[in-house]
Amino acid sequence: MRPVNPTPQQFYNWFPGFFAALGAILLITFVVTIVFFPIAQGSTIKLASDRIDKGQADLGAAFRLAASRLLGMWALSIIVGILIVVGLIALIVPGIILGIMFSLAFPALIIENKRVSDSMVRSRQLVGHRWGKSFVLYLVLGIIIAIASFIVNAITAPFGIASPVVRGLLSALYEPLVPILLTVYFYSNVARIAPPMAPPPMMDRMPGAHVTTGQPGIKFCVACGTQMASTSMICPKCGSAQPA
Repeated sequence: MRPVNPTPQQFYNWFPGFFAALGAILLITFVVTIVFFPIAQGSTIKLASDRIDKGQADLGAAFRLAASRLLGMWALSIIVGILIVVGLIALIVPGIILGIMFSLAFPALIIENKRVSDSMVRSRQLVGHRWGKSFVLYLVLGIIIAIASFIVNAITAPFGIASPVVRGLLSALYEPLVPILLTVYFYSNVARIAPPMAPPPMMDRMPGAHVTTGQPGIKFCVACGTQMASTSMICPKCGSAQPA
């Protein structure tokens, strides 16, 4: 703490300690923002994807995958961020359009293991013809996050110097909502543009015909017939819910 009415010598002794503490805080903030936050976002996307696609998820595997894609997430954040900022500076509306256009690039990067440029192209493909729906979805999501953030800030304000720690703990309750909803919306759009499945042969539809059940641990979608893991709850092709 800086002494009250310090002498020059006291101020000189206090100054290095202040900058050392400030440097440590800035370093921690940098590491959390640049390293841990994108890995946490990527891990959440992978966990949600595995839960949808396989019916189960592995936290360790999701963390390792997100860490291995960290450079790609950095590059994607920089490129998309610059494009959105330039669009917002131009006329605001282009920035909003670009934000929607590349909103599913991160799920494409993590789930489909695409390169940065391919992830952006894939996102543009998935949100095509859903601009209005995407805008409303992201607007509602933004309002929910803003309200949650306001409530958390109001709750943690009385904690004084400990408020950032408490705020961080409470924000962990709603921050995963964004990558989870983006993952669900990603699969919804994938199902929308998936090519229709060919109907089964006539013999398979004849009364009394032998029905192939597949290998153990494998089942087929009740709506489109896509092969999937027996633990999957949602078809990765058509998005139909599967019976337990």
